[in-house]
Amino acid sequence: MSGPYKRTTPKRIIHFADGDIMEEYSTEEEEENQEVMNLTLNPSSLSWGPYLWFWARRIASISFAICDFLGERFAIFFGLNQPKYQYMLNQYYRTQNEESDEEGEGNGSRPQPARAPIEKSLLEVGGLQ
Repeated sequence: MSGPYKRTTPKRIIHFADGDIMEEYSTEEEEENQEVMNLTLNPSSLSWGPYLWFWARRIASISFAICDFLGERFAIFFGLNQPKYQYMLNQYYRTQNEESDEEGEGNGSRPQPARAPIEKSLLEVGGLQ
């Protein structure tokens, strides 16, 4: 133990309700990934080719993000985010409801089956009394 002592600090300390304490330490892989993520690219240290490539990629990514944002806002503003044939779907559902209402009227006093289990159980109980 003549060398310097490296003390590791826990990444997270978990306190349990019964008084136990658990310490989590980071692994070497996590530390290496953290170091790679902390490295930043300094454009002033690049040669001309990579320097131009760096700025071209940066301008393209920023332009794409701006176009994506504005495109979504314009679509909402002009109402282009709604289905193209929604009026036809609404008409179809309306005619289906009208047809089912007409079938229900034609049956006379015959009750229609309940659609929900709670209604069904309540109707059965009420019908027995």
